[in-house]
Formats: sequence, structure tokens, C-alpha cells
Amino acid sequence: MNVLIKKGIAFKCMMLLFIFFFNDIKAQQTFTLGNGVESYNTLGVSPFATINRNSRSQYIYFAEELYDAGFSISGNVIKLAINITELGLPSSLKPENIKIKIGMTSSFETGPTLVDDLPVYYESTVENITQLGWYTFNLNTPFAWDGFRNIVVEICRSNTNFGTSFSVQSKNFPAGERVSVANYTNDTSPVGCSLPNQNLLPELFARRRPNMQFTVTNPCDATPVGGQTIVSAGPYCSGDSFTLSVQNGSVASGLSYQWQSSPNDNGPWTNILNATDAFYTTSQSVATYYRRATTCDIVSSTIFDFPVFVGGEGCYCNPLVANENGIGINNVTIAGINNSSSGSPAYSNFTAIQTELERESTVPLSVNVSPDGGTNYTMAWIDWNQNRQFEVSESYILGSVTGGNNINSGVIANITVPAQALLGSTIMRVRTKQSETSTYPLPCESIANGEAEDYTVVIINNLNNDEFSSINDTVIISVSNSDIHFLAKQEGIQKIDLFDLCGRLIFSNSIANENEFKISGLNQKNQLLIAKIVLSNGQQITKKIVY
Repeated sequence: MNVLIKKGIAFKCMMLLFIFFFNDIKAQQTFTLGNGVESYNTLGVSPFATINRNSRSQYIYFAEELYDAGFSISGNVIKLAINITELGLPSSLKPENIKIKIGMTSSFETGPTLVDDLPVYYESTVENITQLGWYTFNLNTPFAWDGFRNIVVEICRSNTNFGTSFSVQSKNFPAGERVSVANYTNDTSPVGCSLPNQNLLPELFARRRPNMQFTVTNPCDATPVGGQTIVSAGPYCSGDSFTLSVQNGSVASGLSYQWQSSPNDNGPWTNILNATDAFYTTSQSVATYYRRATTCDIVSSTIFDFPVFVGGEGCYCNPLVANENGIGINNVTIAGINNSSSGSPAYSNFTAIQTELERESTVPLSVNVSPDGGTNYTMAWIDWNQNRQFEVSESYILGSVTGGNNINSGVIANITVPAQALLGSTIMRVRTKQSETSTYPLPCESIANGEAEDYTVVIINNLNNDEFSSINDTVIISVSNSDIHFLAKQEGIQKIDLFDLCGRLIFSNSIANENEFKISGLNQKNQLLIAKIVLSNGQQITKKIVY
């Protein structure tokens, strides 16, 4: 795009408010971006070039095109459509395992590589395309366009079989412009949506882009309609991500969002940092309630969607607190953690804050609290055996203290890490309770006043022992391209967990006593990983991997 177009966009951004008040607009409108008449079935240009099993294509659609089509304000995109001009063969061949990902960019061209980690707005197992013409995708979640940035659309798929390709109507841009990037492979593994960001499109094909229809809603003018918060399939506390969205709520434009969490269904609710999209993808260790606050910005009116409880097997219990006040924890210090907080809300999930603890080492744990005139009793628990329960044998008394604010809890505990503590990430819970009966808190009980905070500690091997050297030949690990290969010489492999250096679980898989296993398609690159391997005889092995 040239300088005149960029200046035109800036001018139209200033005109958005004027256009909103003086245009008579419908509830939703469909706009066609791209006026090309050519048909292409080229790999990467056609998202359904089923001559290969796997493909990942990204296209850029310009804000200027939406303006020229007649839509000049921000909006929620609820549908996309592509014009099919030729069907693939055999007739039984259909695009499979589709995902549509969408994002925004200030750039005016694609590449030189594909953009990673775009949010998913649509997915299906198969698209039953049987006729020529516009084929529509009803997005699972509306995409909120901000009204001025360009839009990046990714369509990826993985087919079991292959044949001839579907052709799509496309526009051929002038030489030198790059509006499409893609990667593809005929590998039998279903890897289309996890292909690396390498662009395989030559310059000639990179300037071809499918015509696409965008169906966009128009601005709200009243309090939004509340919906039901829903969650994707679990498990929910295994380190895997899950996605929250809202069903049957308002999808108009002019809406803004704020996701909130709470240990209770009736609050207190806490805003989740940077969770301001229509949906929210996260992971957790503690069972939690979630809801979304939806605001119509034009009238400054907010509705809270009905919450959902995300928990189940493998989740740590909720530390319930009835009252939201300043009677709580002000600082937790242990090893590399030194975290100060306000004492409110009643539960704080600080599991993004973590430190390493070495087996058989002893470290002090110090906690400051605010009794605010009463007497606080404080405890801590570390889940050494990683069974998702805080047991009596894993508890530490941090004393009692009366009156004052931001004062030591009464006792600095010396924590000795058990020699048999499981390696990898686990949870430490610190809890203070105001009590008139001289009783210490339990990790999960409901209390009137106090606070609980959860942190992550990463258990590492004692660097003075010989475990790493003594097991070097039990399991052999090799890295080739983006694959990690495991070979167990004697006992079969039951489970493999991979952690990054921050202690985050990035891969976990239970294996049926196989001697060989391969991990492919990890996003983490050029870093040191920790592998925890469980063999069929119960032996646990920890190894470092340069990936």
C-alpha cells in the first residue's frame, strides 16, 4: 500500500465518530474484499489446495478495502466467506480439520514469515463443500475489528487423503506486493495448523489473495444482552489451555470486554490482566469461577454474563473467603520470590510468579500480614508429591500476630525440601486467617476474613548428587529439526513431561510402555528444556534438553 492510502486511513479514523452518528446502518452487513476474477488452486493461495494433506495460509485484508466497501466504523466480524470456483476430486474429498485464526496488524504486507499464535475463531472437523459459489463460515466467536488496523486471516487444515485442489476466486495484486504467505506439506501426520512459520510461497504467488466476504455487525445502542459463559473441553488443571466464551450474549459492535475470576460464584470478582477479548484462553491449577463483563461503550452500560465453574479432577481446592477487605497478606518471600500485595482480594493467583527449590535444600519462608486490629494465624503448604492436595505433612506454621498492618506473621519458617519431592512445577499456598478462637487456617475451608495466595515452586535435582550422571544411559534423547526423540534402552516409557526454565509445563503425555517416542511441533525454540520421564518400573528420570 502506498503513502496516500496510509494518509487516507488516518483521515477516516478521525471521521469514525461523525460517521457513526450520521449514517443509517443495518444490524449487520456483508462486504466483499477483493474484486479479482481469476481462479487459483495454487498451494498456499487456495486454502483448500487438497493436492497436499496439510496447509497453513495467511492473507492480509486492508482496512482501506472495508472503508471503500462502505463500512467505516469498528465492528464485530461474525462470518467469513470464500468463493469456490472449482471442486476438488474425488467428490468425496472435503477440507478437514479446519481452523480459522484472525488478528490485526499495522503492517501493509504479509511476511516474510507467517504470524504465530493468532487466536482461533472457527474450527470444524470437515467442511462439506459440494457447490460452487460463496461458502460461508459462521465464526464460533465474533472477531472484534478496531476500525483502523489491517486484518490477518489464517486458514489451516489437515486432510487424511489428498486429490485435486479446490479453486477459489482471487485477486492478483501488482508485482512487488505480498498479500499471502503459506506453508504446506504432504506429510501423513495431521500437522497443518502447527506447521512452522516458514513461508514457501514464491513472489509470483505471494501477490495472489482469495476474495473474501466479511459479515460485520453494527454498533450497540443500549445495555448488552447477557449470556452464559461456557468453557471448552477439559481437563482443566493439567497444564493444558482451555478457552472461555459466552453463548447467546450480544454480538454487536461497540462492545468492550473484561474477563473476571473468583473463587466463589458470588464474588468477590477480580479483573484478569489483559483479558479483554470476546473470548479468553488460559490455564489454571486451582478450580475457579469465570465470567465476562460486556460493556456497550456508546451508552457506558455493562452487563455481567452468567459465570461458569471450571474445576474437576486434578484441580486444587478453592480457598473460600466471605468478606473482601484489607485483612490479608502483604508480602511473601522465599528463595527467588519476593512479592508484595495489598492484602486484597481474598484470593490471589500468583502462580505466574515462581522460584526454583533444590531437593534437600533449606530455605526461609517469610510472610507479612495485616491483622487490622485483630489476630491473624498464618500457614503455608507445598504440594511436594504433586497429588493436587495440601496434606498435613506438607504444612508449615507461620505463627500468629495481633494488630498492625504489613507486619511479620510471627514465625519465619525454615523449609527443607524433601529428598523425594517430585521434580517439576508444583503449588505453594500461603493463607492467613483472622480468628478469635486461636485456630490456624486449613487450606480449603471457608473463612470470614483473611486471604490465600498461590505460587509456583519448581523442584530441581540436588546439584551435588550423581543422579544426572548415573542415568545418562537409561534414556537417550536426541533433537532433530523440530522433533525430540526418546529411546529407553530397557524399561518402557510411561509418561513424559516437558518444562521450560520458568517451570511451566509445556508438554505432557502418558505413553503405553513404549521404548521409543517422538515429540513434534513445539512452539518453544532455542532454549533449554527439562524433561521428566517416568519408566514402567516407576523410576523417574530428569534430563536437560537443548531445543
